[in-house]
Amino acid sequence: MEIMGLEASLFWFILGVVFLVLEALTPGFFLMFFGLGAWLVSALTCFVPLGRNWQWLIFIGLSVAGLLIFRRRLKSVFRGRPAEDAPLDDPIFINQYVGREVVVLRDVVPGRPGLAELNGSNWQARTENQNIAAGQRARVLRLEGLTLVLELLPGPPDGGRIKET
Repeated sequence: MEIMGLEASLFWFILGVVFLVLEALTPGFFLMFFGLGAWLVSALTCFVPLGRNWQWLIFIGLSVAGLLIFRRRLKSVFRGRPAEDAPLDDPIFINQYVGREVVVLRDVVPGRPGLAELNGSNWQARTENQNIAAGQRARVLRLEGLTLVLELLPGPPDGGRIKET
């Protein structure tokens, strides 16, 4: 069977290449699944004679299923962020944060979590035995889930507060 003057398997293979090239040129991480879906239909049409409508249905079904099932996990892998079910006790993940300096955005006192900024993101923060006021600098002792455990950095007499200009 031919599509646009090409053998069906060749058409789907070329369409898959086009989708993968477009994926490399655009942000978003979703065209890859359509490229892989096209390649799967290409392989299938080499062995099973399918009508044009079936080819399109299989292509759309495989592409959308792959997108829904695998996109989030693969996106987190390629972006270097842990997946939702990734172990947060992974030493490589934890060592990115332990020992880093943060700025406290909302007061952190024992028993009441506050807020701290690290790498441009706001994190929930807590301390074990110190009061750390907003604007002071602190160091990350460890990570407990997605909460930073902080200690106050020794600093100037004003407590190391960052002055508003």
